[in-house]
Parts: sequence; C-alpha cells; structure tokens
Amino acid sequence: MKSSIMKKQFLLMAAIFLGSFLTFAQEGTKERIKIHSQALEGNLIGDPAERDVTVYLPPSYSSNPEKRFPVLYMLHGFTDTDSQWFGWEDHWINLQDVIEQSLAEGLSKEMIVVMPNAYNRFKGSMYASSATIGDWETFVTQELVSYIDKNYRTIADRNSRGLAGHSMGGYGTLRLGMKNPDIYAAIYALSPCCMDGAASTNPELMKKLESLTPDQLAETSFFEIAALATSAAFAPNPQNPPLYLDLPAKDGEPREDVINKIIANRTLNYVDQYVLKLKKLKAIAIDAGLQDRGISEATKKLHELLESYEIPHFYESYEGDHLNRIAERIQTKALPFFSEHLRFQSEIIEDGGTGEFPAVMVYDPTLPTHTVFKPQDLSQFGPSNKLPILSWGNGACFDSPWEHVKFLNEIASHGFLVVAIGTMPKQTNIRSKSQKLLDAIDWAITQNSDPESPYYQKLDVEKIAVSGMSCGGLQALEVAGDPRITTLGVFNSGVLPNPRGGMPGMPQVKKEQLQNIKVPTLYLLGGESDIAYGNGMDDFNRINHVPIFVGNLNVGHGGTYGEPHGGEFARVATAWYKWQLKGDQNAAKLFEGKTPGLAESPGWIVDKKNMD
Repeated sequence: MKSSIMKKQFLLMAAIFLGSFLTFAQEGTKERIKIHSQALEGNLIGDPAERDVTVYLPPSYSSNPEKRFPVLYMLHGFTDTDSQWFGWEDHWINLQDVIEQSLAEGLSKEMIVVMPNAYNRFKGSMYASSATIGDWETFVTQELVSYIDKNYRTIADRNSRGLAGHSMGGYGTLRLGMKNPDIYAAIYALSPCCMDGAASTNPELMKKLESLTPDQLAETSFFEIAALATSAAFAPNPQNPPLYLDLPAKDGEPREDVINKIIANRTLNYVDQYVLKLKKLKAIAIDAGLQDRGISEATKKLHELLESYEIPHFYESYEGDHLNRIAERIQTKALPFFSEHLRFQSEIIEDGGTGEFPAVMVYDPTLPTHTVFKPQDLSQFGPSNKLPILSWGNGACFDSPWEHVKFLNEIASHGFLVVAIGTMPKQTNIRSKSQKLLDAIDWAITQNSDPESPYYQKLDVEKIAVSGMSCGGLQALEVAGDPRITTLGVFNSGVLPNPRGGMPGMPQVKKEQLQNIKVPTLYLLGGESDIAYGNGMDDFNRINHVPIFVGNLNVGHGGTYGEPHGGEFARVATAWYKWQLKGDQNAAKLFEGKTPGLAESPGWIVDKKNMD
C-alpha cells in the first residue's frame, strides 16, 4: 500500500515537473546590436550616434525560416536602458521573461520586440528632437523601423507595427504615436509621465544646475537630471555651452519664454492638435496605477479628453504604483492588446474549420490589400486537384473581413482559396471599392502561373466565385459581368430601388444591372427581419435569365457568419460552391429537385428558377 502511494506521488511530481518544463521549454532569443543614426549625428551634448538596440526574436523565428512577424517597438523609462529591461543586467524587470511567460500562458502571440537605448548624457532623451540631444523622433520612427524591416523577417507594414512604453517611454509612445499613424497601427502607454504640470523654478535647484558641467551630470540626483533632460529636449540653446540648454529660471527669476517651451510639450497641452491623426490609429491604450501620484490623474484626464473627441481607446486605472505591477501589466494587458490589434502573417481560426483540409487565415505580402484563407497544407493540391477561388466582399463594404472570418475559414477548409477584401485585424474606418473583388481574381491568376509562388499550378482559375454580404453583395453584383466568374453569391443583400438611397460609399447598382449576371446565382437572406429581404427577393423575382436559388433563414441581417464555423450560411454556401465549382453532385442535392434538400432543413424557406 505504501509503495503504491509513493509511486502515485512520484508520478504526480513528475507530471508537475514535466508540465512546468513544457510551459517554459520554448524560448526566444535576444541580441544587442548597434545602429548608426544620421538623425543623432552632431548633437551638441556629444552623445554617440551609434545606438545600442535590443531585439527579441520569438521561438519560431529560428525554427520557421519562412515566417514573418509583426514588430512591437518598446520604449523604456527615464534613467533606464534597454540592457536593464532585457536582462543583460539585473533590474526590476526582465522583458524577455515577461514576453515568454505571456506566450506560455497563451495570452499573446509571437512577435519581434525591439527596444532602442534612449539613455543619454541626461539619462533620458524624452524621445524628442532638439539640437542639443539630436533628432530622436526621426531615429525611432524612421531609421530604427527601416533597419529592423531590412534586417529581420518583419511584416513591413504599419498594420503590423505597435509602439509601447513605460513612464518616459509612455510619454514617447503618445508623442510619437499620435504624430505617426502611418508608421504604427496601435499604441499602449503604461504610466506615461510628463503629460501635464509646470516647469520647476526652484531657486536652489536652478542655481545648482546653472553651474554644472557635462562631467558632473552622472552625479546628479533624479530631480536634478530630470530638470536638465527636460530643458535639453524642449528648450535647447546652441549658444549656451557647455550643456546647450536654457533653464526655466535664471539668477532666481523665472523665464517665461523657457517655461512656455517646456509646458507646450506636455501631452495634455498639445494632444488637441493631433486628434485627426489619433483617429487614424487602429487601437489606443493607456493605463496607470492609482498610487502613481500625478501620473494617475493625468492619465485619467487624457482618457476623458479622448472620450470627448469620441476616439475609441482602452483605459484602466488599477491598484498599483509606478513600478510594482508593470511587468504584470505588460504580460497580461499590453502584449495581448497587440496580439489582438496587430496583423499577423497567419492565424488558425476555430482549429482550421470542419472540412477535410484544415485552413489558415494569412496575410500575403504580394497582396497586402486583402486577407487570404487557404488550406494549411498546399502540398495536397496540384494539377489534378486544384483549388477553386472565392473572391469575397464584406458587410458595409468594410476594408476588413473581421465579421466573416469564421464563415470564410470554414469554406476554405473544404478545399477553396478564399480571397477577402481588406486586412485584419478589425477596422471599420475605410470603405472598399468593388474593384478589389477583381483585384483578388487577378492576383490568384498571377500566383497560379508564377513558378515561385506557393500556389503555382494549384489553383483552378476556370472556377471562380464572387460573393459578398450586404454592401459586399452589391459589390459582387457590380462586377457580375466579368467573364471569368463561374458563379455568384449575394448574401443579406439586394439592389436598392433608389441606388442613391444607401449609405455613403455604397455601390450605385441599378436594377437594370441584374441583366449583367451570366452565371448561376445564390441569394441567402435572413428572412423578413433582414433589412435586405425586400430588395433581395425583388432581385430574385426580376432575374429570369440564369439559374437562381434563394434561401431564407429567419436570422436577420447579421446572418450566421459569427456562429461557430459560420453557422448555417457557411454550410449552405459551401455546398453551393462545391456543386458549382467542383461538380459535387452530393452537394447539389441541397438545391436540386422538386423538393431541394435545403427545404427540408429546419427553418429554411427556399425558391428557385431555371435550375432543373
């Protein structure tokens, strides 16, 4: 009995040990490189233009040499360095450990993380630009990004770049992020400093600072060097050696001109100027601990200001101070935030779908304006087993298929190449044009004939479906006359009686254009509660020159796209494509005959013309 208990205890301990080993087994790598910056050359304080940068490469960077990754640019705080943050030396945080714990717990996805060393003679650059410290804004947003894109396997696109930072780095994140929405898609400021407040004019402090030389900077206190760093960044003076800066007071008297320069660079004092650019960012996040005095209150003010401008953002005020929960916040909040809002090269949706060929959603750099859903293993396809093509338009003509990923992924898992208009992750501020449906077809045909393409001779360019939901359905109708199209799908959609009566950006399709349809057509509608029901049924009644099938399921305008594996709409659409593009006669049973199979499915009401 005792032996049995000991054996069970041993097995339990072994399982715990093995589980811990597996949790932490996969480790990425880090490297510290030097990048020469032209933007920092000639700075008056004499800091080197050769800057240290730490680059973290995730576990699969080395194991999967074809894979590309988004990049998170991380900015450290005042008096800190990249060396400290990445564990090259002991510090209060080890960012590599934080990243890998987040990965191990399944909270975030693999990404490259880059941190430049912004520690200078003043112990912090403020990520600003001045003659005294150099042009840090250009170095971080232009030179650093360009170097990383050229030397690492990045997804070299703003949709795959994020910017985050703590304290001074949080200030830099807001400053650089709001100025450069063309460089970064998402930003996260953790306990950002320096967002409000006056400039110190304390007579004793000013008197001491006035007498300092560059050789004495290393021995200054935190508040002394912070005052100097602020003036070096925002009140430079090339005529005032040896520190080449102006202090906010001189000879005991405040200097209003210098004070104005400093407070003009407080975040809350200039953010209104960048509202339009902030709205171009895909995602914004700010947080601070309740016990982080001054910063907590300023962060709340920024939150309220963003709300007043109706700028979507994440804000949280939590129990904590300036340092004690930052590692946890990065692990559980910031990294998952970027995992959600940055575009990755590939993502498995719902375990790949229910079809014979588990699918994957991918970003393809040869078609950066679209999102591709395809079988994960393309080796199963070739001249004798080709992938038909589906070109897809999104609801509201959004330039992102975010509402339809389950639906499209499910179709792809049954052996189709699906090319959807727009990019992931979710964005709703851009409307697409119908031409993108044809761009998808052009791209697929080119890929099929390119010996260097993974799709070479694997696509059936004679079997092409064009489909779309709601406004995307109108896009499909607008291009329906293209001779390359084999079949058409119009879902939760229909031509408006008055084409100009729709929302801005909606295709101006007229009822007469229904005659442009030359191929079998499937309409799927959400029943009488679907706002497109009347228009869609009117289209069906008008179309008498091609085979047409309409199915109604009482689910409203939203369809079932967001249900597991795309729900009933995916099941029916997939069967239609299998029949029309693959000649699958078993799938045809859902639509053919006096009583089509779909008519016997719960909830469906069907009608058809020219089918038998």
